[in-house]
Amino acid sequence: MWIALYVKEWREKALVFFFELGLLALLIGAQVLVQKKDLREWLVYAVLMLFFPFAALLLGAAGFEAEYRQGAWAYIFSRPVSRVALWLAKFGAALSMFTALWLVFAAAWAALPAVRALAAGPRVFLQYVTETGFPWWSVAASLFLLIVAFSLSIIHERQLQLMFLSLVLGLFLVAAAWALIISKAGGYLAWIAPTKALRTLVISLGLMALAFIGASLQTLLRSDFSQPRHRTRTFGIWFVPLLILALACTVATALWVPVPGEHGLFFVASSDGKALYFTERGLFSYDSSSGRVSWLTGSKQLIYPGSSLVGGRLAYAALKMRGLKDAVVEIWVVNADGTGRTRVLGPGSPAPWPGDPDVRDVMISPDGRKIAILTHSPSPGGSRNADMTLWTVNIDGSGLEKRHTESAESNGGYSYPMSYFVAWERQKDALIIQAIHKRPSSKPAGRSLWRYDLDARTYARIRDNAGPALRRISTRPEGDLLAIKYPLDDFDPPAKLALLNLSTLEETEVAEGGLRAYLPVQWDPAGQRLSFSLRRPESGGQEHHVLAIYSVSERKIIAERNIIARSESEVELLWTAWMPDGRSLVALEEGHRSLSIFGPDLQETDRVDLPARIKEPWGSATVGNQVLIEDSKTDSLWRLDLGTKRWKRIY
Repeated sequence: MWIALYVKEWREKALVFFFELGLLALLIGAQVLVQKKDLREWLVYAVLMLFFPFAALLLGAAGFEAEYRQGAWAYIFSRPVSRVALWLAKFGAALSMFTALWLVFAAAWAALPAVRALAAGPRVFLQYVTETGFPWWSVAASLFLLIVAFSLSIIHERQLQLMFLSLVLGLFLVAAAWALIISKAGGYLAWIAPTKALRTLVISLGLMALAFIGASLQTLLRSDFSQPRHRTRTFGIWFVPLLILALACTVATALWVPVPGEHGLFFVASSDGKALYFTERGLFSYDSSSGRVSWLTGSKQLIYPGSSLVGGRLAYAALKMRGLKDAVVEIWVVNADGTGRTRVLGPGSPAPWPGDPDVRDVMISPDGRKIAILTHSPSPGGSRNADMTLWTVNIDGSGLEKRHTESAESNGGYSYPMSYFVAWERQKDALIIQAIHKRPSSKPAGRSLWRYDLDARTYARIRDNAGPALRRISTRPEGDLLAIKYPLDDFDPPAKLALLNLSTLEETEVAEGGLRAYLPVQWDPAGQRLSFSLRRPESGGQEHHVLAIYSVSERKIIAERNIIARSESEVELLWTAWMPDGRSLVALEEGHRSLSIFGPDLQETDRVDLPARIKEPWGSATVGNQVLIEDSKTDSLWRLDLGTKRWKRIY
């Protein structure tokens, strides 16, 4: 019986279908006959933006047209088939016709290069929506209109009015969903996370389409079709709550269901028993004494990775959306325990901060009274050169100064927007900057270390072809010594690891090895020992790596231990952290499912197995009497209590 109903629907709507099929063939065939490219382009646009939406409206509005026209409701309900099967037969017929039209276009799209090239043209207007080439956006939009028109056809017999109502209602719901995504209420999702915004829009349209289908089915099941107002009232009673439920589910997916690559967890710094991490939700602090997590930033701010923690006080940059494509960069400070969150620069701040520079890095002074900001923006006139600018401001937002850095950029190339702060030297109040210069493609980027004297307002090049051994944590806790490596651009000579006195600029060589062989570099809490990995050649051209400890007071390597890694890429997956006593190291080696604890002579004193729930261990940090481990697969954070040897997931 269902098949008989399906065939009946096809016979009744065959005239509409073949009319639409002929019109589609005419529009596609015109691509061969018309020679003018602009006209052929607009013909394809007409198919995607006009033909398919209106073809869907016409097919959908004709859903129950025959029953109204012939007064056959009593007859069709007397058939030995359920009302749900009747609805499915009618919708299945309309959907199969809609699919057949799209298959014809898909065949033309695959066979005719001109159609294939022009079908992707609307990406000028829709951007990333059409990046796949095939116009799936038109398929989705016309399918949504088909469902809307078919669902509404059950409440009225006049096709023309139904088509108009379906078009207005369908376009209104699509526009409302998109307006919410680009508005303040929607967190400006379309501009901050376009991939997630597209997924949210698709989900919202799909759930709203289900709301129409549900209301249409309930109307068919519960109405006697003798009173038009009763049908309309029944449809509205079911549609409104289903629509609200669809919108609530859409909001839930946007808030709690991440898109691939959205999650992230990165260690920032640790201080006084607290560890700071950067996530897609902002910055948070973990307090080892209380075991609590505190959020340090606003939930609707896009936080820049560049930040600086000194004396338990953090300075960071955040992007605040104020309107449609209107954003402002703000500078904030907050204590590591979550208190004292204050905006230093931004709308309403004392200083005339422009608010729109491309902030690359932020650093707070050792005494916590000043903040340095490094920005990057294209130079006027469209030159390849860029304006890398240094700003300084007091912690209360006063005394903002703009200091250009041209001298640190003109080093055989043009500025590359990856320069960053390395350290803030205390005695002479000077900033150490890693300057990166873009050179011709045949040469690697040039890197050099510079010092900017804040009082004298002068730059001095420290060393070319050199950089910090590891960003941010290469400076000794006292702030006087910086672990550097050089050369960076030449792979043949063995790279050297040295300690640079930031006050006198004197260097003390520590070791010699491969370019990447000084990861991870870690200072002990007292600043007397430096741990690092070192590459050493073996007979036959083989190489092995060792974990080493350098003593500042003795000016020599005082302990070594062979590690499993046999290549530099594997060495980068060796993570170490000093224990609070400053004498022991905790290490996580690539491929191991356990943490090793090494004593002062780097002999293993203990080993703790990782729980099976940690899939891909990555990174380690110690806070108080605890070790923190990141899981790079699930972007989760785990804590090991060294006293009880028990693990717990804390994020």
